[in-house]
Amino acid sequence: MLSPLAKNIIKTLAYYDIFSYPLNADEVFHNLPVNHCTSIEVKYELEHLCAKNILFRIDDFYLLKNEREFVQRRINGNRLCDKRLKSAFRMSKLISKFPFVRAILLSGSISKGFMEKDSDVDYFIITKPGRLWVTKMFLTIFKKIFLLNSRKVFCINYYIDYNHLEIEEKNVFTAIEIATLNPVFGKEYYDEFYEKNIWIKNYFPNFPKRNNQMIDKDNPGRLQKLLEKLFDNRVGDWLDDFAMKLFSKTISKKFRYLDKNDFALAFKTTKCESKYHPKFFQKKVLISFEEKLNQLQQSLKISLM
Repeated sequence: MLSPLAKNIIKTLAYYDIFSYPLNADEVFHNLPVNHCTSIEVKYELEHLCAKNILFRIDDFYLLKNEREFVQRRINGNRLCDKRLKSAFRMSKLISKFPFVRAILLSGSISKGFMEKDSDVDYFIITKPGRLWVTKMFLTIFKKIFLLNSRKVFCINYYIDYNHLEIEEKNVFTAIEIATLNPVFGKEYYDEFYEKNIWIKNYFPNFPKRNNQMIDKDNPGRLQKLLEKLFDNRVGDWLDDFAMKLFSKTISKKFRYLDKNDFALAFKTTKCESKYHPKFFQKKVLISFEEKLNQLQQSLKISLM
């Protein structure tokens, strides 16, 4: 008979097993869906589950499979991430100089401290209201011309304006993605974004807020000020509407084979939000997680739902 804490530990490791990513004891504690326990109790339960051969411990990491290659993969990915963070910080400083950018957060795998050779560097951008699509247009043009459309060093798949910071989709996937966002620019907007999405505590009450003390301060340059002044009028209103319609038309045409539900999940095109997730990563992860839990329930003969 497993305790409720033991079941939640298994569920936590099951989610990360989808990515073949083992966790240390502190990470298990932070990712638990409950908060009526201490980190010491979690460590004790982890060792108890290992003694029963339900879990495995390799070095300082816990996982569902006794696979040392997963541990080495994680260590290598953590090291590569440390190297690529430096270039991501430099790129973030450049992005922060674009007009109407108010905050920049690293997302995706780099925000979780893990990268592989073919991993993209993902960014989450908060913009001034009414200029989200102008911002996206400028950054897209820059990426296509100066970065040869490279996703590896510059992939912005989510824009939101600072008047609409609460994320509509609320599930375990989006909660982890929000909790792990790594703010690099725009401290006050990150703080407000975090408060607007405090619902993530319903999923991960122990997950600590990201350190925001080292976030770059807003120090707009002359060109940024000039461009914002130039487009902070009816011309800017027209351009923002035009850019939104252009992007919307392009996406609709490119992915016209998708049904309405899949399209709505992968893309969002409104005046205050732009989401571009054509690989349906969220859907794939949630389906895989459910399948993983069903497999564990059958093999362990317990209920994890």
